[in-house]
Amino acid sequence: MKKACRLLIIILITLVATETATEAQSSIFDRWKSRRVEKKMSGDKRKAPKEKKIKEPRSVIKAKKKQEKKQDELKKAYERSLKENNERHFNIQSEEVKERMKQNEREIKAREKERRKAIRKAGRKARKKYK
Repeated sequence: MKKACRLLIIILITLVATETATEAQSSIFDRWKSRRVEKKMSGDKRKAPKEKKIKEPRSVIKAKKKQEKKQDELKKAYERSLKENNERHFNIQSEEVKERMKQNEREIKAREKERRKAIRKAGRKARKKYK
């Protein structure tokens, strides 16, 4: 009796194992077919296709970086020379003219500040109007 039970259990286990093995094997081969069917059912892809990146040669990348660096240096040199020229122009003036220049600068800053305030105030009114 015990031998018959053991034999039945072993047969049952082998049957279950073979069934799952065949199922697993068939699913490996049918996987692509099922995906094709799913794609047909769902229609177009929802995601936008990725743009392919074209990688430039290293020499081109280096040349671009070098060019950018040179442009930055030129820009800094221009700003520096502009500042030096302004200082030189200011320093060669007489004392009365220097005072007048300083006063004009202060007035310009005040006017700009008032103009920015007016623009913000008008924007606030428009925002309230269209809320």
